[in-house]
Amino acid sequence: MPRAKIWGFLSVLISASIFGVCIFSILIINYHDFTNFNSVNLSELNAMTFYSAAIPITIVTLFVLSTGFWIGWVILTIKVVPPMPEIVEKKDNSKIKAVLLCLITVSLMVLMIYGVYIRNFWALAIPALVISFVILGAIFWVGMAIITTRSTLITNKKQ
Repeated sequence: MPRAKIWGFLSVLISASIFGVCIFSILIINYHDFTNFNSVNLSELNAMTFYSAAIPITIVTLFVLSTGFWIGWVILTIKVVPPMPEIVEKKDNSKIKAVLLCLITVSLMVLMIYGVYIRNFWALAIPALVISFVILGAIFWVGMAIITTRSTLITNKKQ
C-alpha cells in the first residue's frame, strides 16, 4: 500500500475517533437541557466534556499564535544587508513591530492557557468564533472563485 494512502487512512481514523469522543462526551456523558443557555456553567460540566471541546480549540489557537511569534522572531533575528542610505530615507520600525508581535502572541498564549485552566467561557468562545470566521471566509472565497472563474469545456467529438 502506498505511503500516501496509509497517511490518509490514519488521518481518517484519528479524526473520526476524535469526533466520536467529542460527540460521546458532549451529548451522552453530560446531558443538559440547553433551552436556557444562561443556566449552563462550564465549571459544572464533566471534565471530559469540557476538555474534548477545549483541547482542539486550544491546539489550533496556540498553533496560530506560535506561527505569529515565529514570524516576529525571524524578523528580529534575521541578518540583512543594510540598504544604501541614499535609498532609504525613513526610519525602519520593523524590529519594534517584531518585538510587539512576539510580546502580544506570548501574552495571548498565556491568557489562553490560563483561561482554559480556569474553565473560562470566553477563553473558548473567542478563539472558536475567530476560527469559524476564518473557515467560513475561506469557504466563501473558494465558492466565489469557483463561481466567477470562467471555464470552457473541451470535447472531442467526431464529426
